[in-house]
Amino acid sequence: MVAVQWPMINGKRIGTVLRETAWDMPLKIIADQTRSGKYTTRLAHVKRPKTFSIVMHMTLNEKRIFEDWFARVCREGLYAFAYPRVDDNTGDLKAYQFDPQADPSWKNTGANNMEVSMVWMEAV
Repeated sequence: MVAVQWPMINGKRIGTVLRETAWDMPLKIIADQTRSGKYTTRLAHVKRPKTFSIVMHMTLNEKRIFEDWFARVCREGLYAFAYPRVDDNTGDLKAYQFDPQADPSWKNTGANNMEVSMVWMEAV
């Protein structure tokens, strides 16, 4: 899978991932309930992607660059993008994509400070 590059300004990735960021580790089992009410479990045949609830800080200028990148390069969430692993601090790039069920939302936390909340999935 080809992933587009995350937007940059002066050679630095825009946005700072905040500590409120969280992720889910999906189970790879399916549980069926029997008539008696007990559950039987089995391995799933389909691997669900890990999802990440991202909270990112941006300046007003970074927000403008991000919105332009989102519209022109990422095609409003169509393409996957490369970003350093969120669940590890090695700096290795990982391909993510925006969750089609969750739109990015913005919060103005100060005159020049913005917080954007997004849901990413591992690109498969």
